[in-house]
Amino acid sequence: MVYPKMKGKHLEKPVFSTREFVKYRETVGLGPKKKVPEAIILCYSRRLLEKINKIHRLAEIPDMLGNYSRLYAVEGTKGNVGILGGFGVGAPATVMVMEETAAYGAKKFVILGIAGGMGEKLKIGDVVVCTKSIRDEGTSHHYVKHSKYAFASKGLTQKLYQSLSAQFRNKIHLGPSWTIDAPYRETIGELKQYRSEGVLTVEMEASAVFAVGKKKNLETSALFVVSDILSEKAWKPAFRSEVVLDNLLEAFASVKDVLEQSA
Repeated sequence: MVYPKMKGKHLEKPVFSTREFVKYRETVGLGPKKKVPEAIILCYSRRLLEKINKIHRLAEIPDMLGNYSRLYAVEGTKGNVGILGGFGVGAPATVMVMEETAAYGAKKFVILGIAGGMGEKLKIGDVVVCTKSIRDEGTSHHYVKHSKYAFASKGLTQKLYQSLSAQFRNKIHLGPSWTIDAPYRETIGELKQYRSEGVLTVEMEASAVFAVGKKKNLETSALFVVSDILSEKAWKPAFRSEVVLDNLLEAFASVKDVLEQSA
């Protein structure tokens, strides 16, 4: 059975909208006290956020999203580029902050995260720019009609790939991902099947972000640094490897520049 349970629900009007929620928050004194950046980087690592702050300097936009996440403007970008962090992981959490930030004027969203490497040529620390992702999570199906893939915005993705290619050279890849809600239920059968279809990575957010982008007319893209390798023989984790954090930090600089230039 196709998810969600009610056929065609992606066409239905919601009981309340993001804008209505935003208006409610304003009645209780919450809401951004500064301009919300047009371009937003979605960050899932506290360590990465701390590193970015030391080098690029971040200015928090207070009272933006309550106590469950933080929005920062990246200094030196004239307030056009921001970074969201502290909201957790997974499609539902990401989409919630994405929707609310978009209601305040954000128009571009780029995932900067980690992913499991499925491609046989991938190594720990490699960078993957995602073109499309298998919709094996629940959130995206509430936004757009059921399909196998959700797609990143072509123009933004190509700009990111070109910029990162000059930076990472033989350590960068372009291709599909597999988004799944249940990381402990990634099976060997799925691994074999999707790898045979050219899928490079597995993660928890991309397809939902792309679907929301399509529904809300937002530009979206995603890049991942490979943090673990999946194969039939063994799982090789390296989440705390310095090369993973270092390459995320290096990638941030390129993402920031691309978003600033396109703002």
